[in-house]
Amino acid sequence: MTVNISGIVFNIDEDAYLRLNRYLDRIRSHFSDEYGGEEIISGIEERIAELFQDRKKAPPRVVSIDDVEEAIRQLGEPSQISGDDKDTQDKKEDPGKTSETYTHKQLFRDPDNKYIGGVCGGLAAYFNIDPTWIRLIFVLFLFLYASSILVYIVLWIVIPKARTTADRLSMRGEKINLSNIEKSIKEDLQDIKKNLENLSKQSS
Repeated sequence: MTVNISGIVFNIDEDAYLRLNRYLDRIRSHFSDEYGGEEIISGIEERIAELFQDRKKAPPRVVSIDDVEEAIRQLGEPSQISGDDKDTQDKKEDPGKTSETYTHKQLFRDPDNKYIGGVCGGLAAYFNIDPTWIRLIFVLFLFLYASSILVYIVLWIVIPKARTTADRLSMRGEKINLSNIEKSIKEDLQDIKKNLENLSKQSS
């Protein structure tokens, strides 16, 4: 059978489909009434699709029960956020499973903290420093060495843009699990809300 996850079609074994469906039902039940619930659910489904793609590099992408279990292990269960026990049955199915999966920092251009291409924001996130210092260094080198503008352009080309929530978490070296996906998306929504409020104040 086939399943469409975040716009990507996968072939999936029947037992894997049932397991994934139960997991997604718990995800939707947990986040549907949350602020930004639809965006959070979409972000989680996007991450599941990424995990399946990583494990299934070449078509046909047949998702097995092991692929689903690994995705659940990495993302965790909604009950691990809320502290409830709604997924007790599935915990019994998976004794000893844990979502304590860490991610290595990856270098991305930061689209949320940019003046030009997000290169400085991405470097700052990778090295965990204030992006102002990276920008000052680039400006200083621009005066000293005109070729530094070429360096920036090359970095702009070769460093990928952080497009997904998972990319943004990887950029900061944070675990890509349900809790952090929820936190990141809510922060993005709050930023959008503040920007809209500021624009409204400026136009009034």
